[in-house]
Amino acid sequence: MKRIGIIGFGIMGESIAASLLKYDGKYEIGILEKRGERVVLAMEKYGLIAHKNAKALMVNSDIVIVSVKPQDISALLGEMESSFLKGEAGSMIGTGIILIVAGERMKVFKKQLGVKNIARFMPNISVRVSGAPVGVSFPAGIDEGFRLDALSIAGALGTAFEVPEDLMPAFTGLSGSGIAFVFKFIHALALGGVSSGLSYKKALHIVAAMFKGTVELLEKSGRDPVDLLHDVISPAGTTIAGITALEKNSFEYAVMDAVKSATLRAKQLEA
Repeated sequence: MKRIGIIGFGIMGESIAASLLKYDGKYEIGILEKRGERVVLAMEKYGLIAHKNAKALMVNSDIVIVSVKPQDISALLGEMESSFLKGEAGSMIGTGIILIVAGERMKVFKKQLGVKNIARFMPNISVRVSGAPVGVSFPAGIDEGFRLDALSIAGALGTAFEVPEDLMPAFTGLSGSGIAFVFKFIHALALGGVSSGLSYKKALHIVAAMFKGTVELLEKSGRDPVDLLHDVISPAGTTIAGITALEKNSFEYAVMDAVKSATLRAKQLEA
């Protein structure tokens, strides 16, 4: 059984724990959380172990998942550094670290803690249903066992995609922020249904079913979306009329610019 310690039991920390607990007997999970009500939730709803400080969590964890707000990192690093069990020079009791902190690069933890095995994850909020694309970055020189464990954890949260850390801002812009763009598009489509006579609730159900079928078709067909687009468009038909309206409002440019803008902001946060 792999011992996992989660620092920060907010929405992301809770979602991670819930996803890992689906693998009965594979993981033992402990948490470190400063909010009392969240500690009670972790213990009563999920049966997790609540640790009192970073040292207790680190000593009892094979892998520590750090999921806190960026402004809390400095204090946490200080607490983790002071919690070392002094052994080999530059060694941190064999504990691996997985970072899920916006804008935080691995080198900060490696430099201050001297930790060898470290990874960086970037999921989006669909981790709540174990369906997130998870960007995973590793530095050079990690143990293969830790790499496989980290990828297994990422797979429990959804689908793992290994990317170099330099491309993590692009992954953030495309997936981490991109899910918000999809929500906006779903809402806009539903409003279009309302303007055409449907109730919002009915239109939203139709759009959700359409998205589900669209993704399944794309995955199973193995074809490019532009190729599939031509299967839908007929000469002088309804679809080309709608496509024309989208392009009049620079639809593709707007989406591309949204991803690019989110990526740029992610880079700024890492500077």
